[in-house]
Amino acid sequence: MAPERRAQKLETAARTIAESRPRHRSVLLVEADPDLQWSLARMLTVDGNRVVGTSSGEGALTVIEQWDAELALVASKLPGMSGIEVARQLREWNPDLLVILMDEETPGPVAKERSSYVSAYLPKPFRFEALRALIESLQLTPAPAE
Repeated sequence: MAPERRAQKLETAARTIAESRPRHRSVLLVEADPDLQWSLARMLTVDGNRVVGTSSGEGALTVIEQWDAELALVASKLPGMSGIEVARQLREWNPDLLVILMDEETPGPVAKERSSYVSAYLPKPFRFEALRALIESLQLTPAPAE
C-alpha cells in the first residue's frame, strides 16, 4: 500500500475513533454504604459517566463547590444530615442540578412537601437498569467527551 494511502486510512480511522468516543455526564454520588457506593460508581463509569463519590452530605457540599455536576444521586439516609437536606443545599448551590433521591422507603408526606429539591425518587433496593432508565427519562444531555 502506498504511503499516502496508508496515511489517509490512518487519518480516517483516527477521525472515526474520535467521533465515536463515549459522551459523559458528571455525576455526584452521595452514598454512606461503601459497597453500594463502589458498585454504583463502577456501573455509572462503565456507562460512560464521570463520577465523584462521597459518603456524607458535608462531603457532597464540598465536592459541588469545586466540581460542576449535572446529576446527583443522593441516599436518603446519610451521616450528619438527611438526603432531603443535602438535596436542598445542592440545589441552592446549583439550581440546574438534577437530584435523584435514593430512598429506602416510599417518599412520605414530609419528602413530598420538599420535593421541589428532588427531581426523582428511586426506591432502594433497585437494579442498575432501573437507574439507567430513570436517568434517560430525565433527558440529561451528555457533555462532549474530553
